[in-house]
Amino acid sequence: MSFGGLYISISGIHANKKALDTLSHNIANVNNPNYVRQQVIHADSRYSKMGLQFQTGTGVDVQQVRQIRDEFLDFKLRREMATFGYYHTKSEVLEEIEYIFREMKVPGELNSGALQDVMNDFWDGWDELSKDPESLTIRGLLHENAVAFTTTVNHISTQLDNLQFNLNKEMLDKSNEVNILLRDIADLNKNIKIQEAYGPHVRANDLRDSRNAKLDRLAELIPINYYENHQGEIAVTLQGRDLINGDYFNPIEVRLNEKGHGEIYWSDIEEKIDLKGKGELGGYIDARDKEVVEYRNRLNMMVDTLAREINEVHLRGKGLDGSTDILFFEFEDDNPAATLKVNPELADFNKIAAASILGARGDGEIAKEIHAIRKKSLYGKYDPANPEEFKDPGTLNIDDFYRDLILNLGTEREKAREMALNQIMLIQQIDERRQEISSVSLDEEMANMLKYQHSYIANSRVVNAIDEMIDNIVNRMGIVGR
Repeated sequence: MSFGGLYISISGIHANKKALDTLSHNIANVNNPNYVRQQVIHADSRYSKMGLQFQTGTGVDVQQVRQIRDEFLDFKLRREMATFGYYHTKSEVLEEIEYIFREMKVPGELNSGALQDVMNDFWDGWDELSKDPESLTIRGLLHENAVAFTTTVNHISTQLDNLQFNLNKEMLDKSNEVNILLRDIADLNKNIKIQEAYGPHVRANDLRDSRNAKLDRLAELIPINYYENHQGEIAVTLQGRDLINGDYFNPIEVRLNEKGHGEIYWSDIEEKIDLKGKGELGGYIDARDKEVVEYRNRLNMMVDTLAREINEVHLRGKGLDGSTDILFFEFEDDNPAATLKVNPELADFNKIAAASILGARGDGEIAKEIHAIRKKSLYGKYDPANPEEFKDPGTLNIDDFYRDLILNLGTEREKAREMALNQIMLIQQIDERRQEISSVSLDEEMANMLKYQHSYIANSRVVNAIDEMIDNIVNRMGIVGR
């Protein structure tokens, strides 16, 4: 055995030491959800030629420390996360709108204050007044129920405004998070490129784990596409335009419109970005500009038509004191739900018109006519595409219109919820497959540790054996007769 055998054994010691170091790194990160298992790839070193016909091996080299991951599963997971982010956000917003109308029971609470209940009391007040028009007690209860109706409608409108404001704030926060992630990914691109420039066998695996975790979150926020170039950099695109490409970093820009709502634009051109129903950010934008607006429009239409109908009849009546031409409700045309209130003059219950102008003092004809408005077909089917127009006008009464509103709200929420749950199941299945490939298994790592440990010890023993042989040759051979 020559000195070459010593070099071969030493290469084995170094290769197995690197493998043991990598195993230790895997075990240390067993609870890190973003960590991808690493594996040392060994390859035989280049051969040494001996004359023209023979060659001999020179040991083992560490070719690379690679990550065990399936990039196709990563791509598939991120594509599905954009859909999940959108519908999860939409489902939560629609659920909050249901709570605002209080037609969904809150766990542990009575379902008091629901608009339907308040409207029932309001109509019952007119029914009772039609039976006993001269009773101040009944007039007082009617006034109280009317105030409760206006207060409830005002409160719902205010809560919808507050929800829209909060959604706008969330949209701004998510836009800022997108830009932070883009900047971080660009920085990681740079660091990975620098580290891996030392040679084809050098891999910045821990930095790649960090970058992949940020790509996962970015894919949940906006519907990105991406690819890795030959220098190890990730290029991120949105709708075919680059957000990151090498040293190029193109953040999204938020601009406020005339309502003070944020809208996202490309920072390098004067063009608005339409996320087309994808991503968590797209969910907040659509919820703010579509869902909240739709149900506020429906509420305004219901209140506006109802208040005008009641006012029209009330103007034709007279109170107990003979007063006439008094509006029952007051409101502003551009926002009736938020501004609706009972005419302050009616704080004097005698001025509530229950009798017709030509009728007797105790006549309850006007009260009967106002009560009959409840069954009158005033509304058509709401069309979100044309919120200012009704489909089939005059087919729904107020109860039908409100039930249609609540039914549509519940149906849309259930659709969004089902879509989100389906996406969760799909994402979990993909992630489980990804974890089977990429996660650290302590049993597997311990088995590999024993394998590399025995290999390390075996190479050490070869080195010791060669050392003893050389010692015998140098110090003990040829000393007889001295």
